[in-house]
Amino acid sequence: MSALRITNLTIALASGSAQPLVDAVSLVIPRGESLCLIGETGSGKSLVAQAVMGLLPASLKAKGAIRIAGRAPVSPQDAPALRSLWSHATSIIPQEPAAAFDPLMRIGAQIGGSSKLGAAGIAQALAEVDLPSTTMAGYPFQLSGGMAQRVLVAHASLSDAALVIADEPTKGLDGPRVEQVIRLLRQLRDNGKTLLVITHDLNVARGLGGMIAVMRDGATVESGVAAEVLASPEHAYTRAWLAADPGSWPACETCLHADDIVLAAHGLTAGYGSSKPLFRNLDLHVRKGEVLAVIGPSGVGKSTLGNVLLGLMPPQAGEVSWAGCDPYKDPSGARRLRRRYQKLHQDPATVFAPHRTIGAQLSDVMKHDAEALMPARLTDLLERLRLDRGLLKRRVSEVSGGEAQRLAMARLLLMKPTLIIADEPTSRLDPIVQQQTMLLLREIVAEDALSLVLISHQKDVIKAVADEVIELVQG
Repeated sequence: MSALRITNLTIALASGSAQPLVDAVSLVIPRGESLCLIGETGSGKSLVAQAVMGLLPASLKAKGAIRIAGRAPVSPQDAPALRSLWSHATSIIPQEPAAAFDPLMRIGAQIGGSSKLGAAGIAQALAEVDLPSTTMAGYPFQLSGGMAQRVLVAHASLSDAALVIADEPTKGLDGPRVEQVIRLLRQLRDNGKTLLVITHDLNVARGLGGMIAVMRDGATVESGVAAEVLASPEHAYTRAWLAADPGSWPACETCLHADDIVLAAHGLTAGYGSSKPLFRNLDLHVRKGEVLAVIGPSGVGKSTLGNVLLGLMPPQAGEVSWAGCDPYKDPSGARRLRRRYQKLHQDPATVFAPHRTIGAQLSDVMKHDAEALMPARLTDLLERLRLDRGLLKRRVSEVSGGEAQRLAMARLLLMKPTLIIADEPTSRLDPIVQQQTMLLLREIVAEDALSLVLISHQKDVIKAVADEVIELVQG
């Protein structure tokens, strides 16, 4: 018996669109098996998951049939019927960890609400994803992106649901954590759960095995046994997707201005409360035209360092200098420089107001700039980032995670910053778009002589684009 059968699923904008976002997709996953749905950002992968969970935005219309665990087929438009299956039949590990938590509830209460195992069982589930039992007493804002992702995997292991949908479950995780999540997903499957895994990470598809389906432009272009498809892909798109490995990227042009320091820090120590600091006595400087990378495992303090360097979180010790101004000692001077020092966030959904269109918010940015060529600059950025102009009419909830990430990049680049701190800027992108986006960002650094601090756990990407590297380690 199949645990999930999707028949001719078609999803389109309710307002009418010549091209469906998902076009007659049919998938079958036998009970206790797994299927990895891979493809470029915006291909419709996450919309398939949202349809199964009854979470499609109201702005979309859908048709077809969804059959879960042998139950009667349900229309993808029947959200109440699909949502009635939550927890006891279906469970999801969402793409945006921050959106999955109630910010006012402790972690233990949130992930253990449907579990009968008690505190000991919850602690064991957390231990299996390498998190201490003290995590239960914490709040979501105290988790890094990678830690939040692991908490959601632990939650799925506690759920009674037979069908688990994991939407980009390894996004933002370092190599060892990716392997850990793959092991946990295999363990869920071995314990009888059925998995639909939405991913752009080839390591997940290879490590999990099972079945695979490749999507492009809303349709499946190739499917079959994962090992066979990955070893001998038949479709040209699948072959290109597999070939976009950072190890084969062309060398980047360096454009350093050795004597022009745009950011410096001395003796930085930072952490939270009375706990042990995440890092101590850190010195760094960033020159005009330089790409400085900060790497390290999840939870080591990479994002915290980025926030300290941008004046968003005071250090416990040390100094930060923006073109000679310390934002912590000279707030008025920092306000004058604020527009020139910008952050490309790890979670692009936090950049855009949820109830306004993305185009309206980009227009706000352009209104505050006197440059007459701003609209032309936006058009150029959209083309170079492979973004359809029609996305500007949508809200952030109506675009994919990868599209939101590139739209956030376009918004930031409109302001022509002096320095960008990019926190995992390609963690949500498939290999092809990751290559195009990262090389474009590196090209803009060279052409505009701006500076980039790149926070990442992807050592192969860092090797391809960075001029210098700082590696943070635990302790």
